[in-house]
Amino acid sequence: MCHIRYESNVSEEESKHNPTSSVPVDLSIFDIAEMSEEDCERAFEKVRFAKNDGEPHCVHCKCMVAYRIDRAVKDTKTGEVIRHRKLFKCAECLKQFSVTSGTAWHGRKLPFKKIMMATLLWTNGAFGHAGRRLRRDLKVNHKTGWHIIQRLRYSLTTYTESELIEGEFETDTTVHGGKIRKANRAEDRKRQPRRDESKVIKISALRERRPGGRIVPILGDESAVVKVILQHADPDAHPFVDEHFSWSDLFGMFPKVSQVKHAENYVSPDGVSTNLIESLWARYKNMIRGTYRWVSPQYAHFYNGECAWRERHCRQSNGTQFVNALAISLHHPPTPMRGYYQRTNRKAAS
Repeated sequence: MCHIRYESNVSEEESKHNPTSSVPVDLSIFDIAEMSEEDCERAFEKVRFAKNDGEPHCVHCKCMVAYRIDRAVKDTKTGEVIRHRKLFKCAECLKQFSVTSGTAWHGRKLPFKKIMMATLLWTNGAFGHAGRRLRRDLKVNHKTGWHIIQRLRYSLTTYTESELIEGEFETDTTVHGGKIRKANRAEDRKRQPRRDESKVIKISALRERRPGGRIVPILGDESAVVKVILQHADPDAHPFVDEHFSWSDLFGMFPKVSQVKHAENYVSPDGVSTNLIESLWARYKNMIRGTYRWVSPQYAHFYNGECAWRERHCRQSNGTQFVNALAISLHHPPTPMRGYYQRTNRKAAS
């Protein structure tokens, strides 16, 4: 189907960024549609157990020997066999598990083929793929489409924010939401505030200044970034920032800090700029405006993580992006996004 890669990524020099060329397209929805459910399950095994050449190993005690078993699922009322589940049994601890046990897809009810199709459709979107559109593509409930995307988004955010920024990097903050509808009368618009500060969402990020560099999403404004920046960046790194007063604390944290005053110019005479992080915010806002339309403040950090992952891997082929997203979700513990949709549980899940 496609080459499985998880830990290593294709560099920007090895892949073309031109979206009209045939190089970035090495996997289509027809390739997955022609696969049987058994083939899709085997593809999950190859990605999940890639370190063991696709052969299952115990997810509980890490034993490298596991047997394949077939368990019949019976109807509780009639006792008739409804279907058969393909499971694995550890040779040491004797515990049973499936290919999705202990992953972001733990407790899944969809077929493997639909999960793979949903992952490919979601990764193919340059500015995301809405859950309601996924509902029409796969003929599922809109809650199901939302859950699939949210599991991917949660896994990728955890993956991106766990990386360490090294070398030269840029950091900045953007805001969205809370926009106030303009008044009808022109004289009423003069004193009208631009945004409702109680509804404004503030997100930040750190981005390395190199091709295919790491991008770490952070929830909060500049002051929140300063508090946690040493947890995500190497102490010997070189930050590039704008003139915000919160960045003055960075001069005591890092050996060298480059600053540009946007009130005077976007690129200083000595070449200092934050244009790379600004391009990330351009993608993020286009993603929100054109695809998702609205973002809940409780989930804004996960959308920021999705944008960071898309921006970093945008020069890779769609097949590599698909395997990367699927591998991260299959190596991620169960997310709190599974098995709920009630508004009362949103706060606990976030």
